[in-house]
Amino acid sequence: MPDEPADVSTEGDDPPLSSTSIAILHDRFPGIGGGEKFAIEAARVLDAPIYTMYVARGTDIPSDVRVIPIRQSKYVTGPTSALLEWKNEGMNPLETLNVALDMTDAHPALSDYDVIFESAPLSKSYVPEVDQKVVHYPHSPPRWLYDLYRDRIGGLDYPGLGFALRAYAKAWRALDKEANDYVDRFVANSELIAARIRRYYDEDATVVYPPISGDWRNEGDDGYFVTWSRLAPEKRIDLLVEAFAGLDERLVVAGDGEQREKLERLAAAADNVEIRGFVDDIESLVANATAVVYAPKQEDFGLVGAEALTAGKPLLGVDEGFTRYQVEEGVTGLLFDPTVESVRATVRDFDAADFDADAIQARAEPYAYEHFAAGLRRVVREVTADDATDEAATATDAPASSPEPSG
Repeated sequence: MPDEPADVSTEGDDPPLSSTSIAILHDRFPGIGGGEKFAIEAARVLDAPIYTMYVARGTDIPSDVRVIPIRQSKYVTGPTSALLEWKNEGMNPLETLNVALDMTDAHPALSDYDVIFESAPLSKSYVPEVDQKVVHYPHSPPRWLYDLYRDRIGGLDYPGLGFALRAYAKAWRALDKEANDYVDRFVANSELIAARIRRYYDEDATVVYPPISGDWRNEGDDGYFVTWSRLAPEKRIDLLVEAFAGLDERLVVAGDGEQREKLERLAAAADNVEIRGFVDDIESLVANATAVVYAPKQEDFGLVGAEALTAGKPLLGVDEGFTRYQVEEGVTGLLFDPTVESVRATVRDFDAADFDADAIQARAEPYAYEHFAAGLRRVVREVTADDATDEAATATDAPASSPEPSG
C-alpha cells in the first residue's frame, strides 16, 4: 500500500545545472500524450534536448524544445514503417521490440552527456557509458508485464496462443529487469508507482509529481459534470456514460481515441450525455463544470485528478489506483466503486454546496509546477554529487603506488 501523497517543499536555493550536460531520452513520440508532455516539460526545466526513436507524422512539437529523432526513417517513412506504425505505442509488439533493441545504442551523440534522464519504460534499454549517470522516470513498470499481466494474458488463452504469450512476457520481464543495472536513480510519478518499483524491481524511488501546467481555474457552475482523457478501455469512460444515462445530470466527455465510436453509440440513447471529442481549451470547459468524474483502472498518477483539484473542482473518483489518494472524502470530492450502481449513487449523493474551491485548490499545491522543476533539478544534483563522492572515496581507498624497481 503506498503512503499518502507527500508534502512537497521547495525551501532553499534551486541553483541552475549549468555545469552538467543533460539529455532527455524518451522512447517515442506517437503523438502528444501524457508521457510526451512530461518529456517536453522535463526538457524545459533541465534545459536539455530530447532524443527519441521517432516522431509520428502530424505530431506538433513546441518550438522552444529541441527533439532529435534517432530512427525516423525506419519507423515513419522507410519501407519498414508500414509494419511499425500500425497500432504503435505499446499495442504493436513488433514496434515495441524494435524500439527496445534500437534503444541499446540509441544515438552516438548521447555518449557526450554527463546525465541521461530517461522518460518512459523502454528508454531504460539504453546502455550508458561507464562515466555517465542515468536517471530513470518510467511512469510505471510495464503494466502488462506486472500488475495487469493476468488481465491482459487471461483473455487470450486460445490453444497455443496463451503459452506463447506467457513465454513472450517472461522473456520481456527478464530483459526489463536486466536493464535496471544501467540505472543510477529511479524516480516515480507517485507514491503508488514508487511502491510498484520497490515490489517489482526491489529499488527505492524518489517521488516527483508530473507538472500541472495550463490555466486551470474555477468560474462557476453551469450544471454539468465533465470527464476527459484518451478514450481507451482502461479509462472506463463507458462505465461513466452508462451510469449517467440513468441519471438526470448532464455529462460532457472530452477526448479522442479508439473507443470514441462505441461511446457515441452508447450516448446516442441518452440526451444528457455529450461526447465532444478533442477540446482545445479544456481548462474553460472544466472551469464552468459542477464537478469532475474520473474512473480509470488503477491509475498511475492521474493528471485529470490533479488538474481537477488545481481548478478547484470537486473530484468524484474511483476508489483505486492513485485516484483514491487524490480524493479526500468530503473535502476534495467523493469516492465510488467501479460499478454503474456506485457511480449513480455517488452522483445522487453529491452536493456542490458541500465543497469549497479554495480548500480544494490548497490540496493541489504539491502538484504545482515549481515543485516539479525543483524536484528534477534536485535529483540530477544528487546523482552527480554521488558520482563525485564515489570518485573521492576511490581515490582515498586506492593503495599508494609502489616505487619503480631499481635497475
